Amino acid sequence: MEKKVCSILVSSPIGLIGLSATQRGLFSVKIGCTPASRGGRCDEVDVWEVLKSAERELKEYFGGRRREFTVRLDVLGSKFDVMVWSALRSIPYGEVRSYRWLAEQIGYPNAYRAVGGALSRNPLPIFLPCHRVVRADCGLGGYSAGLDVKRFLLSLEKGEPC
Repeated sequence: MEKKVCSILVSSPIGLIGLSATQRGLFSVKIGCTPASRGGRCDEVDVWEVLKSAERELKEYFGGRRREFTVRLDVLGSKFDVMVWSALRSIPYGEVRSYRWLAEQIGYPNAYRAVGGALSRNPLPIFLPCHRVVRADCGLGGYSAGLDVKRFLLSLEKGEPC
């Protein structure tokens, strides 16, 4: 059976966010979409419910009323990437951790550069909070949506680097 993919655009303080899902769950979050990006109603009720749940949770997060996400996720990536992305969920709201810390959490203490690469491929930013990972020297490191967005998200959560 072919997977039905549906997408919507959500307004946020960091611009338009594109959400895409299948019946298995949310699988893509694109920060900084344009109004011309694809989005709209979906005939698949279960997929539409995933998207509307993700939209509601994002609005609650940006409104300061949500610290954890519960929407069903469909995480697709290499075994290493999925290990890194899964470990992100152990970083509490409002706190930051280093790339090295994250590498240690997944059992590869010297793979902090590879961890950074996995974070750059995170298909579900915000929901899998890679913005909470900073350099060991307290620098911000990188962020796929840009450092201004990373600063905004950390400020929203009051998570100060070191």
